[in-house]
Amino acid sequence: MLRCCKSEDAVAAVLAHEIAHVQLRHGLQAIDKSRMTEALTTLGAEGAKTLGGQKLADLTKVFEGSINDVTATLVNNGYSRSFEREADASAVTILTRVGYDPVALVAMLTEMEKNLKPGGLDFAKTHPSPRSRIDDIERLHAGGKAPAEVPARQARFRKALGNI
Repeated sequence: MLRCCKSEDAVAAVLAHEIAHVQLRHGLQAIDKSRMTEALTTLGAEGAKTLGGQKLADLTKVFEGSINDVTATLVNNGYSRSFEREADASAVTILTRVGYDPVALVAMLTEMEKNLKPGGLDFAKTHPSPRSRIDDIERLHAGGKAPAEVPARQARFRKALGNI
């Protein structure tokens, strides 16, 4: 991620995004959702085996692992993209409040977009595309005023991370 950051404001944007995940309790929600998904899948599969007749019971037993995988994937991946959008929106608020430029999140996502490999096994599998996130952030910050540039920040950034 640091390679996608060209300024201290961009590093602050990444941190604000991750802080937003914690603030919004996304990790805890994911754990709760995973537990609920597992419980409902088990109830459904066991119900089909016991109440659905012998043919359905046999079919359910054969495909039980696949049913669990499909259910978990559909439920869990469907929500992570919305969590990312929520975290981006909160990051814009956090950055504005502490005096960093929220548009730095756009700059970082633009760099990220340049480095993504289509069909790769990276975060593109569970995150919205950088372009759609950029569009969302620009709508959120439309008309927002960027804070005055602080030269000391960029100097501090170059000193700390200049050669990554």
